[in-house]
Amino acid sequence: MNEVRRQRYMRAKPIALAAMELESAAREGYVEAVCAGDRSLHDEVCWMLQAADSTSDSPLHLLLAGDMGDQPGSLVEGAGNSRYRIIRQLGEGGMGVVYQAERLINEGTADEIRQLVALKFINTGSLLTPGVLKRFAEERRILGSLSHPGIASLIDGGSTRDGRPFLALEYVEGERIDQWCDRHDLSLRKRVVLFLKVCAAMRHAHERMVIHRDIKPANILVTASGEPKLLDFGIARLHDQVGGVAAGAHTVTMQRALTLAYASPEQVRGEPLGAGADVWSLGVVLYQLVCGERPFGEGDADSPLDLSNAIVTGRLLPPSRRHRRDRAASPALRRDVPADIDAIVMKALRRDPADRYANVAEFSADLERFLDLRPVRARRGHHWYRVALFLRRHRRGLGMTALLALVLVGFVAERESQLRKLELARDKTRAIAGFLQDLFENADPTHAGGSQVTVRDVLDRGAAQLVKRSDISPPVRVSLLLSMARSYNQLSLGQPAVTLLKDAQRLQSTYHATVLERGEVMAALGRGYSTLMDLSSAIVADDQAIALLSQAPGDHTRAILRVRINQLYNHLGVLDVPLDDIDRQIRGLLGQMESSSRGNPELHVQALAVLAMTEGAEGRDEAAIVSARRATTEADKLYVRDDPTQIYYRFVLALVSMRLHPDDALEGFRQAIADYDKSVSTPGLSLAALLGYFGGALAQMGHTTDAVSALERSTRIAAHYADASPDFYLGTLKALARQYLELGRDADAVALLLPHLDELRKRAASRSVWATTNLAGALDTLGTVALDNSRVAQAEQYFRQARDRLDGRGQQVSPESYAASLVGLGEAALARGQINQASIWLAAVQGFNERSHATAQSLGALDAAWLQARVAVAQGNFSQATGLAATAEAIAAMRGGVCSRRAQALRKLESIARSHISSTTSQPAVACPVNVSVAAN
Repeated sequence: MNEVRRQRYMRAKPIALAAMELESAAREGYVEAVCAGDRSLHDEVCWMLQAADSTSDSPLHLLLAGDMGDQPGSLVEGAGNSRYRIIRQLGEGGMGVVYQAERLINEGTADEIRQLVALKFINTGSLLTPGVLKRFAEERRILGSLSHPGIASLIDGGSTRDGRPFLALEYVEGERIDQWCDRHDLSLRKRVVLFLKVCAAMRHAHERMVIHRDIKPANILVTASGEPKLLDFGIARLHDQVGGVAAGAHTVTMQRALTLAYASPEQVRGEPLGAGADVWSLGVVLYQLVCGERPFGEGDADSPLDLSNAIVTGRLLPPSRRHRRDRAASPALRRDVPADIDAIVMKALRRDPADRYANVAEFSADLERFLDLRPVRARRGHHWYRVALFLRRHRRGLGMTALLALVLVGFVAERESQLRKLELARDKTRAIAGFLQDLFENADPTHAGGSQVTVRDVLDRGAAQLVKRSDISPPVRVSLLLSMARSYNQLSLGQPAVTLLKDAQRLQSTYHATVLERGEVMAALGRGYSTLMDLSSAIVADDQAIALLSQAPGDHTRAILRVRINQLYNHLGVLDVPLDDIDRQIRGLLGQMESSSRGNPELHVQALAVLAMTEGAEGRDEAAIVSARRATTEADKLYVRDDPTQIYYRFVLALVSMRLHPDDALEGFRQAIADYDKSVSTPGLSLAALLGYFGGALAQMGHTTDAVSALERSTRIAAHYADASPDFYLGTLKALARQYLELGRDADAVALLLPHLDELRKRAASRSVWATTNLAGALDTLGTVALDNSRVAQAEQYFRQARDRLDGRGQQVSPESYAASLVGLGEAALARGQINQASIWLAAVQGFNERSHATAQSLGALDAAWLQARVAVAQGNFSQATGLAATAEAIAAMRGGVCSRRAQALRKLESIARSHISSTTSQPAVACPVNVSVAAN
């Protein structure tokens, strides 16, 4: 925009804005008066008003609010506390203009952050075009769904304070891929390796149903470190599951015009697009990289019509017949293009999308075969072709004698072996493809009676179909079972996963399964057991998986690391390994990942979550919250908001926040439960666990009635998995019974626990920490109810059984349960009038608390204070009892709902002691056994 036009625009803008506030009839007179005979100004204002009246989805106020000329050094105010300082214009296309800018956050403060970004606006010439704002919003949504090191990431987006939509993208300092390859004289092999990284980024986009539609060298920049970055998703679209993305009737003249030289025939014809359109464009880029020319000429001198006709119907020569051998070409381009590359490129550039590679993964796989000197599938090579590649692969290890012997003697055997492998792979691929086709066709709502089909529905139908199929060989069946089991695990549905994996193990015993195959199934089985809360079985499976994967040929470091993280999570659940050992191991794994150039973000965030829970179990709540927040921040970048995986990391943050920030923990649990109900329709053990922890948090806050509701729902869900995860189910019963006590529902607590007492004892016989804790807690609850109802002998029996079960392991297993059993025995002795015996039990619990380093606020210390006050009353030391009860009551009140029963008992005891002091002020103190009906444990 020239300066005269800009000045006229700036004069017209306030007039147009003011006129827009008037009724239509009054506008003309107002404009005539203000413009005072200046016809050019009058015409400019009238144009703006007409545009405002005729544009529905691109309001004129956005255009009028724009600066119309962001200059270097100018500031753009974003929403919130972000500002952007324009450095220079990088480029301008049909829809957008892009600047290099510096992002400023908290400018002028100690927390100031500066970051180079590519700042993109809709250019002013496009604002009045219908649909442009929707396309700009679509670009932001698409970029927000992509997270890959090979794709320039979205950093910020929204509207500036003056109303202009903008995107702030990762600023990539690099050189377009073709120029970079030529400047560095990259060999053909290195060019293919670099191109495969681009394919990996594009494959990531396709897996998220995003079609780029404008792949070209200018949109692929290579950084100084040699890593390619895919840019500009301005005309990308989400690929639906029916017919692809419509290209639009005006391919070349659309607001964000694609580059015709790289457009596929279906784009030129305006047909619906699928992944094949990007395969074509990638093929054109590879064509240019390997021979230095485009398939249909340079395009700049050709008319769009000629170039369009050439793309749709023109003769297409292979790269080997067009590559540059002149002196100006890169040395790598002066050599002949191999026939395998010709075949791969020409398959990617077949005009019918059905004849091309079905997806980028297949395209990449053929290029990898080329690099590995293996037969490429795009080329129908004869037997000697295969032999030649075999010899090239092994040329260093063979002498001339061995080579001749291989050719003369071993040719037939090698040929047959290769053919058998190819036939096996072909049969396996066909079987899997046929099975998946049937599976997903039946998942179509038209086949499902019009109902909405969930992922769980598809998996369940797949498992049922697989049982009925007799035409699938055992190795193929195992592959399908493993894939479906992994999907069940992702949905936290361990029971069907374990069932499928056990079938897979049985099938593997019928043929020669490789060590790797057995290790993969065992690793998935460990994850399934973990999801089922059968942590002891999970630990055993994890050990076996690590052993198998370590023996398997090849590098399986990442798979082993995943199993090790899962195993540490399981150890943390059953506490069969010291906490400091778990802490040391998980920190070691984190350090290993952070120092490696091949770090995996998904595994890193999993390890952070285990670290947070370990720190929480160690009582280091502040450190645990920091680790959990790191995990949730990384998970937010790794997964989209509605991904069910996010629920786990929000749960971990809520879990470790319970003691320091109980209100935040409650809200975190509540949100995680709501997200689970929304995204995972089938209630599973993960939801039961969430509800259990939520109930515990509610109880801690004194919301006992709400806690009971949450725990009752948790117990109902866990009951469906009682056979597969008995310890988890019994643990939910124990927690619910304790809350029944808090509400005074003693009979309900007994009715809940008593029918399961034998099973609790049976489970505890294994000496499992989880099972032992469940039994001790149940016995303490039953003993408390018996004591409340003056069944002293029965109460004493329950408390003694709990003490005996925990004896020698109380400090490691559950110090609070062990202290509760000793206090219960002391109360039973007082109920019998045995003050000396009660004093012995008091000394025992005080000694145990001292050895276990219990704090004054711990439940064990409160129990001991309660028993000491009871003994003091029984001995007639009412003043001592009053002080002890008052102090303990104040601590119990600070602990909230989790100590409400204790606080009630202590208040009653203090009242009794004070009444005795008042009535006996002039009399000597005497021993006086006093019964307090509200038991403390």
